[in-house]
Amino acid sequence: MCPEPGPHDLFLLVLIDGQRATIQHAADHARWRVAAERLAESQRCQVKVLPMTGGELMNYLGIRPAAPHPLESVDTEFRAQAVRNCMDVLRECGSQEDRELALDLLGKMGALN
Repeated sequence: MCPEPGPHDLFLLVLIDGQRATIQHAADHARWRVAAERLAESQRCQVKVLPMTGGELMNYLGIRPAAPHPLESVDTEFRAQAVRNCMDVLRECGSQEDRELALDLLGKMGALN
């Protein structure tokens, strides 16, 4: 079982006979699908490569997100890197939705004033 990742999937959860084997980046789906098919055939086991969003993976792993912190309390170096990352998305990303999210975040951080 190896469904294609959706637009918001960031991770691949690889299960062998129902046990977590590894977590990989969704961009590597084709490579992991081929590896899963080969392993399932050669070892006669069940292999699943499951695309997941960050929230789905956190839920699967039992990680509960912390409450959000006000932007004013964010470390200055972290904030500066976040601004650079958002600017990179605006310059280089082909997805309109990603650009809109980056622009919204820049506005919330006060980086557009």
